[in-house]
Amino acid sequence: MTIRTFWTIFIKILGISLVLSSLTVIPQFLTALPLFGQTINDINGNFHGVGLFLILLLLTIALYILVLWLFVFKTAWLIDKLHLDRGFTEEKIELNIKQSTILSIAVIVVGGLILVDSFPMLCRQIFVFIQEKNMFREAPNSGWIIFHLVKTIIGYQLMTNSKLVIKFIDKETEKQIDNENGL
Repeated sequence: MTIRTFWTIFIKILGISLVLSSLTVIPQFLTALPLFGQTINDINGNFHGVGLFLILLLLTIALYILVLWLFVFKTAWLIDKLHLDRGFTEEKIELNIKQSTILSIAVIVVGGLILVDSFPMLCRQIFVFIQEKNMFREAPNSGWIIFHLVKTIIGYQLMTNSKLVIKFIDKETEKQIDNENGL
């Protein structure tokens, strides 16, 4: 494995991990909307708080999309701009593992971390929901139950369908290489 391949794998793993962390950041933004808007409205007496909140939310989403695009699909460009493959005495690292195998392991590990993080929270939210004996629409925690259920499903799907994710990443990378080479 060359130094460039190592950095490619590392940056893609980091990008996937950062983007999957958006699964917790964006819903937290959305749950803060009523509080944020109410606090700003009490101070100013107008609706600037909700607009500011929406701008911050869109900037956060745009930042995550940029990270996904750079770290997963424009890895070669990022390595070139940051000069990550220069300054090493050895040109190759002796590992006989394919890039897709390492990415597959990384996707499985990230999916496992998401599953391990979200499944206990899902069980906790369901337990609290049952203890309160509320109707689903009236329960303040019903949104969190849905959120943790979706997050648990995503973690499970990443663990069991890692090959589909790797095929998608490799296909997009090959398209970009072809575009850069003028094919």
